[in-house]
Amino acid sequence: MIYREHYIKPIREFYDSDLIKIITGIRRCGKSVILEQVKNEISKKTDNIISLNFEDKRILSNISNGENLIKYVEENRKTDKCYVFLDEVQLLDGWQDACKTLRLYNTSIFITGSNSKLLSKEFTKELSGRYVSFKIRPFVYKEILEYTKELGKSCSVTDYLIWGRLS
Repeated sequence: MIYREHYIKPIREFYDSDLIKIITGIRRCGKSVILEQVKNEISKKTDNIISLNFEDKRILSNISNGENLIKYVEENRKTDKCYVFLDEVQLLDGWQDACKTLRLYNTSIFITGSNSKLLSKEFTKELSGRYVSFKIRPFVYKEILEYTKELGKSCSVTDYLIWGRLS
């Protein structure tokens, strides 16, 4: 896994902020990986962490809306600041109201999801002044080279320019 410090560093400044940290980007650009890297970094200082991936249908069937999310966090958090990581949160009905509520109770919230749903005018208006957004982009060629080296493979500039990935 490639550690993408240039994305983590600006997020790091907001780890303890009550602003909702929104990680966006196109499909398959590494949003969930960045979320996981942030979570791993925070886990070195606390175990008061709740992490949910709403692509997992088992989670989505148990936490089907914002009210259920608030209840789940309240029941599973420890005292002091709690760090909540919500992957693909746009799949949860009422996520924005849950996030607005949770941030009021010593909770640092990190979310990922599709650009079109998370940053639509409707949601940005609702979350106005309560969030900070970080846009993730796919690997640049330098990162592709680092990743292919890790895998013991190669990727030519031509492959990268044509396919945007390993051959």
